[in-house]
Amino acid sequence: MNHTLFEKNHGARTSVRPCHRSAKSSGLKSALITLHLCVLLFSLFLPACQKKETVSTAATPPLPTDTDLGHGYVRRDGAIHFIGGGITGTGANATRIDMPSPELLEKLAQNQFGHLKTSEGLDATTFEVLSEEYTRDKNRVYYKFDFDDTFFVSPLAEADPSSFQLYRDGLVRDKNHVWYDGSLLSGVDPATVEVINSDFTVIKDMSSVYYRYDKIPEADPATFKHIGSGYYADRNRAYWSGVPIPDADAATFAVLGNSFVAKDKNRAYRSGEILEGFDVASLELILHNEAGFQIISDKNGFHVNHMTFPRSKVGKAEIIDNRTVKVGNLILLVEHSRNTPSTLFKENDKLMTETPAYEPMSRKVNGIITAEVTPEGLKNIRISPLPGSTVTPTVPDWQMEVFIHIHPVERLIELGKKIK
Repeated sequence: MNHTLFEKNHGARTSVRPCHRSAKSSGLKSALITLHLCVLLFSLFLPACQKKETVSTAATPPLPTDTDLGHGYVRRDGAIHFIGGGITGTGANATRIDMPSPELLEKLAQNQFGHLKTSEGLDATTFEVLSEEYTRDKNRVYYKFDFDDTFFVSPLAEADPSSFQLYRDGLVRDKNHVWYDGSLLSGVDPATVEVINSDFTVIKDMSSVYYRYDKIPEADPATFKHIGSGYYADRNRAYWSGVPIPDADAATFAVLGNSFVAKDKNRAYRSGEILEGFDVASLELILHNEAGFQIISDKNGFHVNHMTFPRSKVGKAEIIDNRTVKVGNLILLVEHSRNTPSTLFKENDKLMTETPAYEPMSRKVNGIITAEVTPEGLKNIRISPLPGSTVTPTVPDWQMEVFIHIHPVERLIELGKKIK
């Protein structure tokens, strides 16, 4: 979905941005809350803007007399149409960008957008297409906002058409301003702006660094860089998603395999939070699963996120699939509901499985659940205290159900064939 900046007749602007982007400054946060509500309202009223007949979102075939301007735009009978998909008006003007339907404008006005400026009065003779989203004529720059099977083209407030240009990775600029996805980035210097990570809208200029529209206090733009995954660093600090990691050593900070796991000379981290109890010197990434977990190892064994695989010790890991590794005569599995570790092993010629018992809220491990794997299912299930403890935990019924049913017995038996 594209996003745009609407310019109201009284001069105020409403910027529609992706909902996953955050804003820490109070003014911007307030604006975004309002805007996200507007997007929701937009999604509710758009169907009412259309007539009952089904409207295709597919591209409209050009007429023989059309002049192709690129990116779905054509000059037709002295007007500009977008025929790349969707509508904005009705009848013969369904795709004419400067004639949105009165019904659409009325609905917009009724749903807190106010009276919006359309692209009425655009100069078709000098109209130039820069991309599907951005166009201009000799007087103004325009931005195209898409939603479902409707589009709306509006002037981009404060943009200077003569110096306006596409920059890179969603950024555009003129001699005075910088925009991202149609949203004005206040205070960013257009002459020195650079993209650090386009996936997360991380940019910098000569004086500041910005993460998803917000300035990172005290970040050093001269040395600020993306070092992998959601981690960044400058000469003074390491960051996770634009937030400084307390007491992290920037000089030795390193990301393990572009995963969520990192370390410096003193500590291990996951998603910017300290992983307690891990040996930093021997810490290695074994497997990164983008579903949200990492299998790592250190001198004490193998772990998934902050939990340790039962019975695991140092050894060479063989990756079986994106949730399973083999280490010696152990098969280490990660269950998919809560990313909890399980260990498959043989004991007295019986195939066995173990998983940590843990407190539901804190996920602090407080015991071990063990069972025999048989063709009929898991048998002889027992709960044991942790080594060095005499307290056998009480395991919630749902945790037992997950343990019993999460890994199909057939799969466990097949994996057991890999164990000597």
